[in-house]
Parts: sequence; structure tokens; C-alpha cells
Amino acid sequence: HLAVQYAKAMGMRVIAVDIADEKLELAKKHGAEFTVNAAEVDPAEAVQEYTDGGAHGILVTAVHPQAFGQAINMARRAGTIVFNGLPPGEFPAPIFDIVLKGLTIRGSLVGDRQDQVEALDFYARGLIHPTVTECRLDDVNEVFTNMEKGKIDGRMAIRY
Repeated sequence: HLAVQYAKAMGMRVIAVDIADEKLELAKKHGAEFTVNAAEVDPAEAVQEYTDGGAHGILVTAVHPQAFGQAINMARRAGTIVFNGLPPGEFPAPIFDIVLKGLTIRGSLVGDRQDQVEALDFYARGLIHPTVTECRLDDVNEVFTNMEKGKIDGRMAIRY
């Protein structure tokens, strides 16, 4: 939900892909103009059709190898893909498609100081509205259970 808001704040048009309708609703709430449930349809086909040729830029935050492979098929010629969440293991990369399309693939784990300054500026200007739910320290085990099941929207904050 934060990636959607930062992209919107930078003037980008956002497509959100997930396998949970609740997460897609949250993405819409925060500005995604189109959503794709990858459990129901092929996300690459849906993105290709919606964009008439693929997305210019793709940020992969899912920590599942399948999402990494799908990103390549969502990209248009000369598109850029940034891998952010890192799943264990490897994923098959279709070298022919990457070269033929002239894709740029980058990785990013954390930002630098300038990224932090820009992120805080977006927030200070009211462009970013994190979805945060408070819980008590006694609830932390339930929070972890819900997190493992993908049932948390946004972020959780422990109130001591």
C-alpha cells in the first residue's frame, strides 16, 4: 500500500497485482487505477491488455519466485523491472525475452539518505497515508499468525 502511494506521489499510474482481494481493495483505496488478482487471471496478460503493450516500470515487492517471472512478461519493450522483496532460491529468467525486449532489471533492498529525505517529504506534504492498526503487546502472537496468513492490511503498531 505504501509503494502504490509513493508511485502516485511521483506522478505514476499504478497497476496493483496480488492474490488477495483485500490487498487489491487497499491498493485501490490508495490510488491504484487497475488491479489484477493473479489467483484468478494471468497477470501478464491482464497488464499487457490494459496497457496496450506492457508496463514501463514494474516494482516487485512479493516474496514469491513466481512474481519475479511474471514481471518479465508484464513489461513492455525497454521497460524496467525492480526486484525489492527477495524470496529464497532462484527463479527462471527467460534470457531471450529479456534481451529481445531490451529490459532493464535492477535490485533494491534499501534506500539511501536521499530516498529517506524524499519519502519524508512526501509524507510531510500529505501525499502518503499509511494504513496502520494498533495492537497490544499481548496480541503479538496473533499478529504474527495473521501476518503469516496474509490477513494484515498495511502495518501493525504495538502500543505499549
